[in-house]
Amino acid sequence: MSVRNLRVYLALVFALACARLAPAEATIAPKVDPRIEMVSIVFRLAGSPEYGMSPLKKYTDDIDAYFSPYKEHPAVVLARKLAMERDVGFDAAMAMAAHLSSPPELKPLVAFTDRIPDARYGADNANTLAKLLADFYRDTKFEKFFAVHHSYYALAEERFQKALGGINLDWYKSFYGEIPAGQYRLVLGLNNGGGNYGVRVVWPNAHEDFYSVIGCWSQDDSGNPTYSDDYLPIIIHEFNHSFVNPAVLKHREEFTPSQQVYDKVSERMHAEAYFDANTMVNESLVRAAVIQYLESKGTDKKAIRRQIVQEQSTGFVWMDELVDLVHKYGAERSKYPTFESFMPVVAQYYRDLAAHITETLRNFNERCVHVAAVKPFANGAMNVDPTIKEIVISFDKSLDPTAGANNRGYSLTAGEDGDEHYPVVGSPEFGPGNRSIKISMSLKPNWTYSFALTPLAFAAPDGYPLERYLVSFKTKP
Repeated sequence: MSVRNLRVYLALVFALACARLAPAEATIAPKVDPRIEMVSIVFRLAGSPEYGMSPLKKYTDDIDAYFSPYKEHPAVVLARKLAMERDVGFDAAMAMAAHLSSPPELKPLVAFTDRIPDARYGADNANTLAKLLADFYRDTKFEKFFAVHHSYYALAEERFQKALGGINLDWYKSFYGEIPAGQYRLVLGLNNGGGNYGVRVVWPNAHEDFYSVIGCWSQDDSGNPTYSDDYLPIIIHEFNHSFVNPAVLKHREEFTPSQQVYDKVSERMHAEAYFDANTMVNESLVRAAVIQYLESKGTDKKAIRRQIVQEQSTGFVWMDELVDLVHKYGAERSKYPTFESFMPVVAQYYRDLAAHITETLRNFNERCVHVAAVKPFANGAMNVDPTIKEIVISFDKSLDPTAGANNRGYSLTAGEDGDEHYPVVGSPEFGPGNRSIKISMSLKPNWTYSFALTPLAFAAPDGYPLERYLVSFKTKP
């Protein structure tokens, strides 16, 4: 998972049945699951940032008002401790929720081990947290909070169902060559903000429950959740995990050399909350599979190219090569009837990539856009005239003024100091040949300012992005 990049949620009862032998007849019913919503709230109370970023202020204000007396509940205290000491959070939190029975019992559905529900817990911590979560449900009368928001959840489900119409479930069977035995559950996580997660429960009889937990990052003027076509790639992405992760796991030892690749991109992977080489491999393949899906839907080549470059700018700089490799799988299905049977070829690719990853990174960086100059003062200046009204930033390549989701070619954000130190006013203007951009500012004396140019929109016509560039300075008294 990733830029926006992170993401996913949940809520009410279960739903989403994908018939494994007849995917063409499958239906997907998005639901809010009380288990996942509750665990998300517990980690919000514990201070985990990924569960505190929801833009649905109307809803999160209700959460904070109702649950604030329980910030030191034993379940919250343990969640906070596990987050700090064992990096429990993100998908590990959702995995715990999926592995619990329906409330109010909330007991483990399968025996917890040092790897189940997630290796970050350890068996003892997982069992203890499960018991404390059941206590939290009863102590907070969680069912009351959930019932009060029934209409809010129902509206989210209705709106998401409309946005869901375009998914082709037949593609999973045709692309992966097999559909694991199990139930597919699409869950809306309304407290999860931009976090989306794919988790699964494996039963002793090999039956599996697959979860695509999708967050919400948009709302209407009334503060109610909204969904659009932008969510479709995320749904496809998270369900792909149910196929990709098991396939890679069966060949885990063959992917050992991928650690050398991970070491070179670990900083970028950490930014996306991918903390080990196995996760990196899974995520790269899931993203390559999403591109295959988009191609199967007839998406134009320019859009596909932009998607590949977007994945490269996220840190998967080898995505163009990986997509070509997966094309080989599609062209030789008689030799590779299932995606899992193709894994030895992918593992060999990562062995080869480990030997030239430095060169691959350098080649990608050379094709990206870079800042060439900042005027009328240098970036980092500490004595800037506060009467200056604009700054001009030049680039080593021409930019596409229609790039990005906003089709405006630029994306600016406040720096680490926040909005009070953000000087930009109005809309930037591109200069001759789109080799520069003029940004209007409003400054005051003796004040620090910072803002960032991000790759969400700044990009060359061929799609290669500008690496995030931070501008910072201080005005003189």
